[in-house]
Amino acid sequence: MTTTMTLDGVQIAFDESGTAAPGPALVLLTGWCHDHRYYDRLVDHLVPDHRVIRISWRGHGPDRTPVPDFGVAEQVSDTIALLDTLGVDTFVPMSHAHGGWVAMDMAEKLGPERVPRLMIVDLIMTQMPPEFQGALRAMQHPDSWQSARLDLVRSWLAGSANDAVSDYVNREGGFGYDMWARCCRVIQNAYEHWGSPMARMEQLTHPRPVRHVFSHPKVAAYDALHEEFSARNDWFSFTRLDGETHFPALELPAELAAEITHFLK
Repeated sequence: MTTTMTLDGVQIAFDESGTAAPGPALVLLTGWCHDHRYYDRLVDHLVPDHRVIRISWRGHGPDRTPVPDFGVAEQVSDTIALLDTLGVDTFVPMSHAHGGWVAMDMAEKLGPERVPRLMIVDLIMTQMPPEFQGALRAMQHPDSWQSARLDLVRSWLAGSANDAVSDYVNREGGFGYDMWARCCRVIQNAYEHWGSPMARMEQLTHPRPVRHVFSHPKVAAYDALHEEFSARNDWFSFTRLDGETHFPALELPAELAAEITHFLK
C-alpha cells in the first residue's frame, strides 16, 4: 500500500514490504518520470528474503501537482530523511537509469558503513552520446518536448512487444512538460559535471562494491568498456541481461532479482 509522508514540507510517496531479515534493507529508486510502481513485478521476488522500500521522488507520487524546482541534491536529502524516519540504518540502493546519480551521491554522503554497496541498472555509463544529448535538449523546449519524448520511449522499447513493458509505458503518462524538462536539465548537468557515471564512481571517497546490470546498448564496445573499467577497479562488476528493453524490472524480474541476491551475497 502506498503511503505518503510529509518531510520538511515535501510529500514523499513510498511503500514498504518484506521481512526484517538480518542484513541491509533494499531501497529501490526509479529513474525520472516513473514512480515506485515500476517495481511491481520485481518486488514479489525480493520480499521473501529482504526488507524492500520503494520510493517515488517528490512530485512523482499519487499527487502530481507541480512542485518547485529540485534536482539530485533534493532527491538525496528526501530519500535520507525518509529512511531516517523509517529507522533504516544500513541499506543497499538499487537504482534504475538516472536514479543512479542519486544512489552514488547518497553513497558519498553516508559512507560505506551505511551504504555498503550499490546496484545500478541500465544507466548510460559513457559520456553523453550525441543523440541522447540532442534528445535532452529537445525535451527542454515546449515546442519539441513531446516528439522528443516519444522518440526516446521508442528507443527504450527497442521494438519489443513485451506486454508488461508496454502496459506500464502506456499507463505511466502522468508527467507533463515541467517535469520532463526538469529531469533532462538535471541529467544533462550531471553528465557535464562528472563526465560519465564511471568517472563519478571513481571519485567516491570510499569505494565499495558496485554492480551495473544492463541490456543496452547491444554493442561489443560497451561490454569492452565495462571489462576495462572492472579490470582497473576491483570493486566494480557488471552483468549483461538478455533483455530487449530499457525496463528489466518489468521485462526480466526473476533474472534481475537473481542478480540482486547474488550481489548481496
